[in-house]
Amino acid sequence: MLYKKILCTGGNGRLGRYVVKDLEDRYDLTVLDLQEVSNPKVKNVVIDIMDYEGLKKAFKGQDAIVHLAAIPNPRTAPADVTFKINVQGTWNVLQAAEDVGVKHVVVASSDAALGLHYNPPGYQPQYLPIDENHPLRPIEFYSLSKEVSETICRSFVNRGKLEVVAIRPTHIVFPQEYPELISRGSDVNNYHIWTYVAPEDVAQGFRLALEFKASGFEAFCLSAPEGLNTRPTLEMLRERYGPGIEIRNQGYFDRNPLASILDISKSVNLLGFKPAVHWRDMVAKLV
Repeated sequence: MLYKKILCTGGNGRLGRYVVKDLEDRYDLTVLDLQEVSNPKVKNVVIDIMDYEGLKKAFKGQDAIVHLAAIPNPRTAPADVTFKINVQGTWNVLQAAEDVGVKHVVVASSDAALGLHYNPPGYQPQYLPIDENHPLRPIEFYSLSKEVSETICRSFVNRGKLEVVAIRPTHIVFPQEYPELISRGSDVNNYHIWTYVAPEDVAQGFRLALEFKASGFEAFCLSAPEGLNTRPTLEMLRERYGPGIEIRNQGYFDRNPLASILDISKSVNLLGFKPAVHWRDMVAKLV
């Protein structure tokens, strides 16, 4: 274990509760959130991530930070609020961490930074399967806030005082969405292109990123190995986008015709990520 004292921003949020559960027995954990967490296993700091001076006080003495606090999608808040909290909030967290000598920060980004979601019909991937080298080309405010946040992360790493790992989960499926999964899988125009991941698996990814020794800025995509799609991935993609999409690794889809469009090989090989929850496990809980 590289670190003992961990602070998690946004630990009382929907994803945050899963991350806290995964970390609480492994670390001396503090949760920083707008609301106090009712959990005797963790310490609490009630503060807004826009309070830069307050963050510095909270971060002092911590070994690493997990930064989850953010607006999680483009439907939760107006564009200006989303951009301010996601972008300024990330800068505040990284600057406060650097100021007080924290060395390692894991930041919640999103596969939306790739420009795959919330875009006009036909705004297709540049190539398949998609990996961490795929161009970032968002055109709406939430996805843009994630791209800019990653740029801020790179800037701090270039300064030489912080290690920063960005985690890019795809669409996180929480229990209230289980009844919709089968219909999403048959929808050719599903807005997340059938990718999904369980919150328990995302929590695992953040924990693994805490123990990852980064040599520079690193980004990792998190997804289930298969999509929600009920027919072969390439068949549905060609129906959606036409025949012209570039396939850089045909063997990837030959080995698993229902494979996610997101190639998680980097997360598997470098982090040791092992997604364990399949969408059929989620649907089975409805019976």
